[in-house]
Amino acid sequence: MRTLDAIIDALLPAWPPLPDESRTAVSAGCARFVRGQLALSPAHIRSGIGLMLGLFYVFAFFHTGMRPLPAVSRQERELAIATFARAGAPFAALERVLRSMTLVAFLEHPDVVAAIGEPASAADDFSTEVNAQ
Repeated sequence: MRTLDAIIDALLPAWPPLPDESRTAVSAGCARFVRGQLALSPAHIRSGIGLMLGLFYVFAFFHTGMRPLPAVSRQERELAIATFARAGAPFAALERVLRSMTLVAFLEHPDVVAAIGEPASAADDFSTEVNAQ
């Protein structure tokens, strides 16, 4: 598991509860989405996020007892992210950016939509209406 993927996995909401295999697929999909969005961002945003991620990786390494982030439990990763975010505005901004992108990807994932009980065709109906106009 890549380090950014481990961060995204820790930011996934606990609700709705998903089976382990589905949660793994959702986590991978969310990580792909976040990496894609970061790659599409302007260079000055990418460099700022890259710098903050670098600082977080060093912080998390020491915070988790000198273990790499993917090697620790989800709860330890959540705690590291929350502790880092409490350090001040730029650190909290990194957490907010990653959490917001993760949440968008999470709520749009077909497995999550199915777990919530929303009909998958509702989004399709909306996009069909918009494209028809």
